[in-house]
Amino acid sequence: MVNANDKEDLALVKRAKKGDAEAFGEIFQRHATGIFRYFFAHLNDIQDAEDLMADVFLRTWRALPEYREINKVPFRVFLFRIARNRLVDHYRHQNVRYSDILLDEDIEDFRDENMLKDESDHSLQVEVQTTMKKLREDYRTVLELRFLGGLSPEETAQVMGRSEGAIRVLQHRALAALAKLLGRGEG
Repeated sequence: MVNANDKEDLALVKRAKKGDAEAFGEIFQRHATGIFRYFFAHLNDIQDAEDLMADVFLRTWRALPEYREINKVPFRVFLFRIARNRLVDHYRHQNVRYSDILLDEDIEDFRDENMLKDESDHSLQVEVQTTMKKLREDYRTVLELRFLGGLSPEETAQVMGRSEGAIRVLQHRALAALAKLLGRGEG
């Protein structure tokens, strides 16, 4: 089922494929924050996250001719696949295993009106981020894509190459494991 955002993305992609830079600028505006958050959660560095985000959009621009709506892959999923592959390449280049990357503990400057505000909430946020590094890779990835990237379960499934049901189970288990590590789970 195609939602309104997917339809808007498709219209922008069609225009961008014809060389419309404004349309691609709109694509950037729609998706840059999610891509940046995804990278920033891994890299501990604003500049690296911005650089990789810019590289993802450059690669996306180059890959637009390959994107086909008939693949039934929403554009946002296509974009996050490029981002995930770019992150793996980044780690490989630095001889770091993907699963060894820690989350940044200080993202206060990037909190928006929907994120935690007061000091006690910020302490909880830091605790959650620190604890997430202890999760196994697939748990961390599903949580990052769902909550930092803002992807739906279906989109997350497509990025991770799993079924939507498997993603829902994985997300449930990841949240339970995180709660347990935080001392807020049952058991």
